[in-house]
Amino acid sequence: MSVVTTLNLIQQSLTNILGLLLVVGVFGNILNCLVFLRKRLRSNACSVFFAAASIANAIVMIYHIIPTIHSIYNSPPENGNLIYCKLRLYIRNALLVISRSYLTLACISCYAQSSRNARIREIFQTKIVLRIIIIIPIVWFIIPLHIPLTTTIQNGKCSMWAGAAALYHSIYICLVAAILPTSLMAIFSFMAYQNLKRMKRNVQPLSSVGKNPEESHSQQSEKMRLQQRDRQLSKMLFTQIIVYMIFTICYPINTIYNAIGLIIGGSKSTDRAAIESFVLFITQTFLLNFYSSASFFVFLTSKAFRKELRQIFACILPRCIGTGN
Repeated sequence: MSVVTTLNLIQQSLTNILGLLLVVGVFGNILNCLVFLRKRLRSNACSVFFAAASIANAIVMIYHIIPTIHSIYNSPPENGNLIYCKLRLYIRNALLVISRSYLTLACISCYAQSSRNARIREIFQTKIVLRIIIIIPIVWFIIPLHIPLTTTIQNGKCSMWAGAAALYHSIYICLVAAILPTSLMAIFSFMAYQNLKRMKRNVQPLSSVGKNPEESHSQQSEKMRLQQRDRQLSKMLFTQIIVYMIFTICYPINTIYNAIGLIIGGSKSTDRAAIESFVLFITQTFLLNFYSSASFFVFLTSKAFRKELRQIFACILPRCIGTGN
């Protein structure tokens, strides 16, 4: 069996797995939204950004996986329709960056809310958070307008222009998919971690002098509950960032490699072209969608998340059973 045939069979098998990822991922991201938008959590900006990222992840998966599965058994529609060719990569890129932006903002808001500076804590108020969530998609549908302008159908295949356009796009992908988000996530997550450690050390019992003992105990309990909630959200955030880095770092590297290959030019053997196409599929399609669906399982590592999820099922299941009867 030739290398080309083997890689095509593996790619077809992995594409079929994407169908399972689509079902699991969309269901998992919906559960994420139900948890993070609960009354006790939606007052926290970090939770709201988590929910927004989950919605973006679900949309990315639906938008990209269904056409990918269709292309395995049929001719890819982007190779025969210029408008769809220009829009497919553009919209998918914008959706992916929107999801990354929400995750980055979750890191920044986690740092802000754990800061001892009152002005910094007030930055992510509910109204401001909602405005940011609305503005982010608008911004990221404007910035990558070079994609539809430099994408066309060449030799019966939808692709980006060779040369300078491909190199510019690879640099853009490297910045928005790797350097900027990972740097900001790492910096603000570390700063949030330091703030939370400082808060934990500085927790002291409230003085009961001149106060009702029950009121003092209630205030102390509420303060500790909020701090515990922030720590749980931070743990989920740190785990999510690590998973993000693992699954997405290969894509910008491969994009730069392909751009350099287009600039250098030269003929490629059939086996080399098949290997490069397979690697592109793994980094651009499989790993990115696997990350989108894996976010739910990342959150399951948190005890607080599992507790909230059990409470949701405890509320929903009796209603469903009652309706069925």
